[in-house]
Amino acid sequence: MNFPRPKNLRSAPPPRPRPGPHREPPLPLECPLPDRRGTGAALLGLVITVLLLKGELPSTLAQKAAIGTLFSLLASIAFDLKLGGLRNLIRADLMAILSFYFLTFFEFLFPQPNFDKLIATASTFTGIYCVLLGFAGLLVGRHFFHPRQQPFRQTLTREIPALWIVAIFWVCVLVGYIHMLIAVDFDVVLMIDWFMEPRFTQPWQRGRLGNWKALLVELGLFLYLIPPLGGIMIARRQRYGPIALATMSLALLLTLFYGFASGARNVFAAYLVTFLIGYCFAMSFARRKELVALCAGGAVVMVAASYFMLEFRNAGLRNYLEGHYEPPVSQEKTYFVDYNLYNVCRLVEVFPRNHPYLGWEIPFQALIRPIPRAVWKGKPEGLSRSIEDVLGADGWTASASFVGEAYMSGGFWVVALVALGFGALAGWWSHLASPNNSELGILIYASGFFATVISMRSLFVLTTALLPTVAALVIGTYAARLLTGQARRLLARNVNDHAARQRMAIPPRPQRPPPR
Repeated sequence: MNFPRPKNLRSAPPPRPRPGPHREPPLPLECPLPDRRGTGAALLGLVITVLLLKGELPSTLAQKAAIGTLFSLLASIAFDLKLGGLRNLIRADLMAILSFYFLTFFEFLFPQPNFDKLIATASTFTGIYCVLLGFAGLLVGRHFFHPRQQPFRQTLTREIPALWIVAIFWVCVLVGYIHMLIAVDFDVVLMIDWFMEPRFTQPWQRGRLGNWKALLVELGLFLYLIPPLGGIMIARRQRYGPIALATMSLALLLTLFYGFASGARNVFAAYLVTFLIGYCFAMSFARRKELVALCAGGAVVMVAASYFMLEFRNAGLRNYLEGHYEPPVSQEKTYFVDYNLYNVCRLVEVFPRNHPYLGWEIPFQALIRPIPRAVWKGKPEGLSRSIEDVLGADGWTASASFVGEAYMSGGFWVVALVALGFGALAGWWSHLASPNNSELGILIYASGFFATVISMRSLFVLTTALLPTVAALVIGTYAARLLTGQARRLLARNVNDHAARQRMAIPPRPQRPPPR
């Protein structure tokens, strides 16, 4: 008799999914780095911009170049953002590129009808090619140097007491403002009152050639260390007391107001950028929303400040607020930066057709610029043919960015070399950033952005702009050695005290065995 086989009530287990390739979450970068693919995309965009550069009017050519370069840089930024997140965008090389774009092309995103009356179309073509060559050099040069380990690691990662940061901040305030305070007999209210007067009228202004008093004026470079120190202290406010934070905030606001009231947009931009860099690198990685809001707010403030500072930079802030000034003459109201592109176009008209290249004059002037005339009385006064002479500027200074000055030196090949050098220097500087940096290390790294931003306007100021960073690096190295020496002495003292206590310790009394 055949009995029916019992049915298996248990269902078969569901098939297991095949294991796919194991993907680990991306680790945070040791230092911010540009993506090579992003650089390739940006270079391709610049090539396409050159191929599509056609037009009859100079303003049309400049607008097409501005739009094409903007999309090229945005492509590079997108790759960098994917590589290491938002913090990967806080780099010296990227800041240099964005500063250079702001100085040359940004204003041509807006209509510039007056530009057509100033320059010929052929010269505009050549000037735009020169500027695009500068962008290409900055993009390529930032990949040249990649050290295996962080430069100045011992100095940048050595933790120092919070009291030292407060002391360094107030030393920078005192040294930076000392020449102004002396000029106004230490009357702080009168000093602030002079801030709002027209440029070059303040009693602490140095002469064109300078003298022994100019040595005190040069100490004003310490003001560029105040914004990054303030950003670090605000980001890590839990380490500082309320009195230290309140007094620091007053000094920081005074410095920002001085930069704004001066009408010098490159100075205010350097203050704002170094403050943001110090704040962003000192804050916790988890505060991403705060980081985004801070960067966006800084960009809005810079754009708005650039517009208003142009309105009152010659008349003074007080006359502007009271309405006692003549607005800039312009047929149509539009956004204006400095027309650095126009200055470059004029330079390519003159050199070498009407005047030979200046050769080594420009790098030599840049190297000797930090040397005070009180020390070197025979110091050369300037170039044999300056930018103001070429442009016919009478009573005002003109800038053509580092590209125009490099072209005056030797043409397109010098522009390429100088751009590659700036890119390499800024790319190397990004390797100083690390999540292990102490507050002093963040200060040193952030202070380098001042030289990065301001040297895009003129390569003459590079050597002078590096002085605050060199001072911070020297102070940091000395502080690291001092702390290391103290730690060793304390360790040796503790070891000696422990050994002495061991020698002086009374041996325990031997216990008698229990009676049997």
